[in-house]
Amino acid sequence: MDMLKEFKLGYKALLGAMIGAGCGLASISFYTHSVFVTAISQDTDWSRGQIQMGVSIMILMAIVTAPIVGSLVDRFGARIIVLFSIPLYGLSMSSFVLIGDDINHYYFVWTVMSIIAAGTLPVTWTRVVNQWFDNSRGIALGLTLAGTGIAATFGPTYVTSLIQDFGWRKAYLFLALTVSFFSMPAVFFLFKEPIVKNTSNETKTDKVLLGVAFRDALQGHQFWYMGIALIFAAGGISGLITNSVPMLIDKGFTLAEAASYAGLIGLSVILGRLVVGFLLDYFWAPMIAAIFLSSPLIAAIILVGNLDSSLIISLSMIIIGLAAGAELDLLAFLASRYFGLKEYGKLYGSLYVFFSIGAGLAPAAFGRYFDANGDYELLLYIVIITSLISGLLMLKLGPYPSSKKLQYK
Repeated sequence: MDMLKEFKLGYKALLGAMIGAGCGLASISFYTHSVFVTAISQDTDWSRGQIQMGVSIMILMAIVTAPIVGSLVDRFGARIIVLFSIPLYGLSMSSFVLIGDDINHYYFVWTVMSIIAAGTLPVTWTRVVNQWFDNSRGIALGLTLAGTGIAATFGPTYVTSLIQDFGWRKAYLFLALTVSFFSMPAVFFLFKEPIVKNTSNETKTDKVLLGVAFRDALQGHQFWYMGIALIFAAGGISGLITNSVPMLIDKGFTLAEAASYAGLIGLSVILGRLVVGFLLDYFWAPMIAAIFLSSPLIAAIILVGNLDSSLIISLSMIIIGLAAGAELDLLAFLASRYFGLKEYGKLYGSLYVFFSIGAGLAPAAFGRYFDANGDYELLLYIVIITSLISGLLMLKLGPYPSSKKLQYK
């Protein structure tokens, strides 16, 4: 099946997945969080480190929820999972409006939201897109996850205006309404899995869903190299993104100026998704992964240099966004190419655990370190080292397995 035919058949599912991914838990809650941090700290007596624990809870909960959601998607399909999860996501996010001065209530809402909205994690969206697309899988995944870049681009500015007009609690309420308004119709009308048709004792789905067993994947080095690389890459990227606005405010920028710079991350996420998606269809994926996942070291070098030039700051935000745009594209593509689609949900969910460990620990670590030391310098040096290690591990993955090796047993 050529690229044009794949897009003709799967464009509706792709569009639904793109909108859903942009409105999902791992997207809108993550990319708008840095704007909320300053507003919440000014309105309460909570420190940055305490507030950052909220998004850390969300990401670390994925250690438990992502493999479960992946298994449910393999068994029941992605569409039914997200149709249940999206309304629950909106309801739980709106609960922030009820929070008082007890930070434990703040943590409780994050915990509940992280559990009941786990069906909106990338595993659901990428599973369906992988089923529709093969020859053009890279660019299709890039377009799907570009939805998160759209959220990252417009989310911080939108939330800033909501906070300025209504305060941070009601801002969460309006954000929840916005998410539900866009995502529910998109999923209901567009996001559908391919129809199974029998042809000469073989089904269309059988052809698509080749893959190794989960237990066999665990015995190979590729799974573990991917996982360790994801911990290091996600930690650096997540720490930089969620603390970008506070870092820039510390450099003397206003909240609105810092949010505008953070918006460059979102634009770059979109660009990173599309560029990486295109490159994955034509070049060896581990090489692309090594280039993009090691690039945050450049941003860290810029930020540790205490430079306040608008051009240099903009460059650092763009680099962070390009890396963020690449990571989940690469995870979905590498998982499907090295392990196939038969147990994709379980394997992607398990690899997402590694991603969640890095991405979940970093925001709180950055916040706590700042509370204790008043700067981020040591952590930026650590990002330089871990980004380099991540890129080197990706280069050790080796060639893609043949289709014969992906026969499920």
